[in-house]
Amino acid sequence: MIYEKFEKYWKIWLWVPIILLVLSIGIIANNILTTGSFMQRDIELTGGKSVTFEINSVDVEAIKSALPHATVHVTTGIVKNLIIEVSFDSDTDEIVETVKRFASVNGDPTIQEIGPTIGNIFFQQAQIALIAAFILMAITVFILFRSVVPSLIVILAATADIVITVAILHLTGVALSLPVIAALLMVIGYSVDTNMVLTSELLKSNNKDVSAGIKRAMKTGLTMTSTIFVALFAMYFLAGSVIIEQIAFVLIIGTLLDAPTTWMTNAGILRMWLARKRRKE
Repeated sequence: MIYEKFEKYWKIWLWVPIILLVLSIGIIANNILTTGSFMQRDIELTGGKSVTFEINSVDVEAIKSALPHATVHVTTGIVKNLIIEVSFDSDTDEIVETVKRFASVNGDPTIQEIGPTIGNIFFQQAQIALIAAFILMAITVFILFRSVVPSLIVILAATADIVITVAILHLTGVALSLPVIAALLMVIGYSVDTNMVLTSELLKSNNKDVSAGIKRAMKTGLTMTSTIFVALFAMYFLAGSVIIEQIAFVLIIGTLLDAPTTWMTNAGILRMWLARKRRKE
């Protein structure tokens, strides 16, 4: 029933991820023009101090009021951690005293310091890693399919996944950090996986019953997505680590977005290309 409705209006569904992609490009372009970066950067990429406490209970709002210039984050999971991020010249002792007034703390905090120069180097290297990963992915896709149009469609879907994910992370207040960049690299891989399943299935069908090919690929792809979600939700809610939590959050968004980009846009454009190819034969 659901697939039949999707099949009936596939030409309309095709445009949904494309519209989201255009809006996301606008958000990212505005970020670059106003801040000089496509996302707000974490202290790992700008320089600063991170103070981590293992806690039993905490009054987050009181800490935010006492430390107005700090970023305050509480991790989920069995073991809860309170993370305070401040500028490089902030007084660490003042932060520790403030937190101990409003939180029940276990042991001494872990303090991490990153200089501004090192942070900028990390940011430059991270951008190079993202660009290099995307280029290598595109080359691999072209080598595997040896056909321009299907390869470009897969690359378009991967681009949409990354760009829309970045825009959503900005809107939800997530700062760009090394774990977030690592997760974005993983999103590229997840996106290519499902798109290659779809593209391979349709190219293998030799223009015969494209709808049935999409349905078969969708069953496989959505099964893959469902199993990934189980692991990601466990990572996010049970890990108790801010790094794992950030990675899981980015991957949840990217995986959710991969479904419409693959089964709406990629499938729709492939369908039109195969139909045109069939008419020429």
